[in-house]
Amino acid sequence: MEEPMRQFLDFLALAEFSQATLLIFILLVMDRNRRANLFFAAFIFILSSNFFSFYLFKTGFKYPALVFAAFSIPGISLSGVFIYFYTLFVTGLLEKFSKRHLAHFVVYFVSLILFIVLLLTSTDFPERSHHFKKYMFLIINIGLVNSIIYIVYTIIILGRYYHKIENYYSDLERMSLNWLKRITTLAFIALLFWCVGFWFSHLNIIPRNPAAMALNIVILIIIIFITAYYLINQPEIFKKNIEMEHSIDDSERESVAEKYARQSIDESMQDDYLARLNNYMSDHKPYLEENITIKDLAEEIGIPAHHLSIVINNRLNKNFYTFINEYRIKEAVSILDDPHNSDASIIAVAFRSGFNSKSTFNSVFKKITGFTPSEYRNRSSFRSELAS
Repeated sequence: MEEPMRQFLDFLALAEFSQATLLIFILLVMDRNRRANLFFAAFIFILSSNFFSFYLFKTGFKYPALVFAAFSIPGISLSGVFIYFYTLFVTGLLEKFSKRHLAHFVVYFVSLILFIVLLLTSTDFPERSHHFKKYMFLIINIGLVNSIIYIVYTIIILGRYYHKIENYYSDLERMSLNWLKRITTLAFIALLFWCVGFWFSHLNIIPRNPAAMALNIVILIIIIFITAYYLINQPEIFKKNIEMEHSIDDSERESVAEKYARQSIDESMQDDYLARLNNYMSDHKPYLEENITIKDLAEEIGIPAHHLSIVINNRLNKNFYTFINEYRIKEAVSILDDPHNSDASIIAVAFRSGFNSKSTFNSVFKKITGFTPSEYRNRSSFRSELAS
């Protein structure tokens, strides 16, 4: 490896580990989503520690590097496990870590024991031991495959979560975990890229490429930056999602008959619920409550939440998020069409319509009407001028 490239890799490895350490500290001292943050801190540590052990080894700190590697190399199998548990906690699918969850760490414990045995029984320094390298290849491969499986399943869970919150919350901006899906996807790409590169270099199909390692470190740095930004701004959603899991129907826990409640909500009952819903929406305008959930609305009307969900989904062919925000946009249109509100700012119109952010208001308004609020106001003013 040329000296400039080696120095560049050393710089990247040291920089990403420093950033990772700072992010881990922030995660551990944050009050929001505390249980979930422990797993994300561990995820960041495992991702960053392998490159740091490489840095220690190449800079001459071989024995400290081995101590570090004793946790980081077997820990490759935990990258996917930690992000999986973080996702379970933050989405409300898991409330408490129990002994039975230790089964997810079996691959790690087996790899750790094997790694320690190899270190203790190696007659030569591990770097020069063919026997040690052969088993390292096995440990790393098993760990990579294990993490990739967990990461793929985590992406599936996040897809299901987004569908679920659309049927529970009226505002998705604070509850959405799209940033986590992006990070998980990046982690999958990094692990897959590393895995393929490791196989090819070990089998001498292609020579070891320092640029590939640099790319992996850069991806990790990107993950750290994205994580730092979104986690600091992520509100407490763990408790809210636990409430969601307890309040709405969960297809993984209930039978098909229970899920759709066909036996307890017939056509006439659905008609009655729909009429009550429409009357309540017109008379009381609950959509003006910016954080209203389907549980809140159901309690106000006096309808079981899962029955209300069925009526909105089956009779109106909408999810709760779309249902509420269509009413909010109608309210916004009426405000914008009123000449007495010509001086009202767009953000004021958004708040008066039940939205709690201008960005969400703009995107929903454009999706439903085809125009931004400003474009709609200008067109409305133009029509008024023509009429006069």
